[in-house]
Amino acid sequence: MKYQIFFLFFLLSCSTVSETNNYSLNIDYKNSNNEEITIEKVNSDYSIELIKSDILNNDNYKIDLLVNEPTLYRLNIVGKNSIDFVLEKNDIYIKINGNDISVNGSVGTDNLTLIKKYINNYQDERYELNRSFIQASRDNNKLEILKIRNQSEQLEKNFIKNFKELIWNMDNSIATFFVADYLKIDDHFNFWDSLLLKYEDDFGYTSYYKALNEKFNRIKVLSIGQVAPEIILNDPEENQLTLSSFRGKYVLLDFWAAWCKPCRVENPNIVKMYNKYKKYGFEVYQVSLDRDKSTWLNAINMDGLQELNHVSDLKFWKSDAAVTYNIKSIPASFFIDPDGKIIAKNLRGPRLEKKLSEIFNQI
Repeated sequence: MKYQIFFLFFLLSCSTVSETNNYSLNIDYKNSNNEEITIEKVNSDYSIELIKSDILNNDNYKIDLLVNEPTLYRLNIVGKNSIDFVLEKNDIYIKINGNDISVNGSVGTDNLTLIKKYINNYQDERYELNRSFIQASRDNNKLEILKIRNQSEQLEKNFIKNFKELIWNMDNSIATFFVADYLKIDDHFNFWDSLLLKYEDDFGYTSYYKALNEKFNRIKVLSIGQVAPEIILNDPEENQLTLSSFRGKYVLLDFWAAWCKPCRVENPNIVKMYNKYKKYGFEVYQVSLDRDKSTWLNAINMDGLQELNHVSDLKFWKSDAAVTYNIKSIPASFFIDPDGKIIAKNLRGPRLEKKLSEIFNQI
């Protein structure tokens, strides 16, 4: 089943006053043949709210929708197409003739068309490189593998650079809020900081802007250069052990758990790096997301982690530290300098060793 996704967006006026208005969605579907449709509202947290379910018993269909802000809706032609659109201050006209779909009523559609085209071209190029990489791996062609890896890295760099320019230079459009996943806030903090400021006057009152801005602010406190938030938890002997007590040293703040296989795989490397660099002032502060104390302690002993610093409140994903650091998956880590500032994230394996080598070879 092939889904054809169209995003329809409307530019906002300069007014930040929220008004409720009634606008119509008009569907012209040639040879509709009693197609089943649903119309859904996609909220700013991406939860789905069913607005209408109906049958297209003729070629023309109209429904009125109440709008008090630019709102993302989804028209599903069940089993065939899915068409996403944002209503703001215009009626919407969608024409469907087989696989040909056109949408009218939005200036922002042109912006989304450019964004979608750019993303699709990038994904096509990555797909071809992945195919070449698989073949080179089967042939054990090491030179070709290295060449493809370099091409892939350059392709990603070019994509990010040009994508930022594309978004920044186009007229302000709410379309940008729906492509944030392609430029993760963690990795492009300064770009999103500037973009949110640029869009605030036009979009600041919308729930979509507020949701993105809230996410940005959560990440802001954990961005490179920020002082790592304090952690106050107990060690296995029930003694309080704070993260800030290691000021003056380089610290790997590592979130893990006994039930996390990738974490357990990485533990021997962490122990190796600790033993190599501890004499220079390197410490490891491990926060466990386990729920059972005996399981946690057994993992410490099995993985030879006794010399490292361990804390946990045994609250699983609701651990106070995990909530503070916005931990959604593990292993996850933050590399902290002697001033308590975050200088790197998620260093594992060779990347951790490289960072430690760079730091302590300069001492």
